[in-house]
Amino acid sequence: MKVLVTGVSAGIGGAICEQLADRHGTALSLVMCVRRSTELVEELASACRLRDSTVVIVTADLSQPQAPAELVARAVEEFGGLDVIVSNAGIADPAPLESLELEAWDRMFAVTCRASWLLAKAAFPHLCDSRGSFVAISSQSGSHPHRGTGAYSSAKAALTMLCRQLAIEWGRYGIRVNCVSPGMIRTPMTEAVYQDERILRAREAIVPLGTIGQPSDVARLVEFLIDPTNRYVTGQNIGVDGGLSQTLLDRIPGLARRQ
Repeated sequence: MKVLVTGVSAGIGGAICEQLADRHGTALSLVMCVRRSTELVEELASACRLRDSTVVIVTADLSQPQAPAELVARAVEEFGGLDVIVSNAGIADPAPLESLELEAWDRMFAVTCRASWLLAKAAFPHLCDSRGSFVAISSQSGSHPHRGTGAYSSAKAALTMLCRQLAIEWGRYGIRVNCVSPGMIRTPMTEAVYQDERILRAREAIVPLGTIGQPSDVARLVEFLIDPTNRYVTGQNIGVDGGLSQTLLDRIPGLARRQ
């Protein structure tokens, strides 16, 4: 399996890489795309290589229009084709919309949504050949507005719709396209929040399963979606949120009763 994963770090992207290496071992040829290579990324690559997977680290700034096509070309050059793209790159730039700068809005959409489209577009002939799969990591923020997060919810909503449209346009070629929308996941980026015990307990209390998710919870779903034996799943946006997104009406005080 020839796989390209973007946005690789110690969070969700790294967990996806490790999950695929665990599952596929020697059958996995993996391109890990990072904004910059770090000791942590090198350790992650080494961990995957210990499972006998072939791993290449590529640095790229996906906010640049030419970067996605260059990244796909590098992956194809390394492995002679491409079976899967997992588009996980994203950024956070919280700000109220009335004070958000245009540059911040454009960068959010460039990295979160435009890069996914350009990756898919560049990979299209290769995914046609392999009857492959494209999975994007969106967010529950793409389905539910979250105040103060700037362009994040808007960009994630656009990403979710992009995947739905790609799924119906590319189904005729045997390419499956799906989206994963995590809820509250404990990653290095969010860890500072969970160091506050009061906030941790308050967050756990509003999740029906009573706990915060881990990157591995997302990774296992991604592995399921890209597995070619799950050939009839496409155009889906699947939440990984412990049931949080189903609790909106549960927060309304009181119940209407029959008179």
